[in-house]
Amino acid sequence: LHFKNYDSLGNASYLTAGEMKLPGMYLYFSISYALCFLLWACNIRNIRRGMDPIWTPRGVVTSRPTVHAIHHLMTLLIGLKTVTVFFEALRYHFIKIHGHAEFLSAVYLVMSFVKGIFLFTVILLIGSGWSLVKPVLGDREKMVIWLVLILQVIDNIAVVVLSQETEGEKLYADWTAVLHLVDIVCCCAVLVPIVWQVNSLEKVVEGENAPNLNDEGNGETSMPKAITNIESENLVTAEAGRTLQKLKQFQRFYILVVVYIYFTRIVVYLFATILGYRLTWLRYFVTELGTLVFYCVVGFLFRPMDDNPYFEADIRADDSDFVHSEEIEFSQASL
Repeated sequence: LHFKNYDSLGNASYLTAGEMKLPGMYLYFSISYALCFLLWACNIRNIRRGMDPIWTPRGVVTSRPTVHAIHHLMTLLIGLKTVTVFFEALRYHFIKIHGHAEFLSAVYLVMSFVKGIFLFTVILLIGSGWSLVKPVLGDREKMVIWLVLILQVIDNIAVVVLSQETEGEKLYADWTAVLHLVDIVCCCAVLVPIVWQVNSLEKVVEGENAPNLNDEGNGETSMPKAITNIESENLVTAEAGRTLQKLKQFQRFYILVVVYIYFTRIVVYLFATILGYRLTWLRYFVTELGTLVFYCVVGFLFRPMDDNPYFEADIRADDSDFVHSEEIEFSQASL
């Protein structure tokens, strides 16, 4: 006994009324992720070849941006996300036509498992500042990463069990509770390294500002000594400015991760409760749209940038030397 629905074009479909639009929706999102992947990969390639990055405005003089190891992991993550969403589109398409898609469902679950682990790992590595602020991870960061990886394994086991059970059974309800609990713990765990990194950068900024305040309080600075030390002062100022810039960057990342978790775990769930049975596809649409925006914002926020804290200082030093030479020439002309 088979039950079929019919879409707006009159074609037979084994999908429910609320799932009719999912194959096309996931296909469009896979194309969007593929475009993001190509844009990100081309930007990385241009930088490694010594060319100008894509996001650099024309006419702005900067040194060459640095590609870190985390940028390659971000490339792999967006590639995994593209493939996962594409297989999700294929899975729903075969279910629509044949009523089942065991092989594609298995492939999708494997890809979703790998992508989920990679997503939380990349967020943890970015939040801990690995390869952006520090070259190695501390013991605390490693412990959190292992904890999240174990929880992700449990989370994906719950997903596999739920895919084989019927809604309404006791086993289904138990594994649903496990899934939600593990997901919440993972979301809370990824915020911990970001908080540690923000606190660490705040201490560095406070330590760099303290000597400047003491120097200003003395008020005794001779002009020849100031001219002699102008380059070193500019270098220190550039280093402090770069630290402050990274602090603001990680503060924005913390807010962004909190908003993403709140949106995909709470707002989408509340939104789904008010949808009719023909509009249940909107829940998946809103989730994927929020995820796409999150990927784009994080990619722009942590794109390869100039890591040389002395480049700006060198420009300022050159300008100061130029002004000083002009003053000497003016004084000699007056004599």
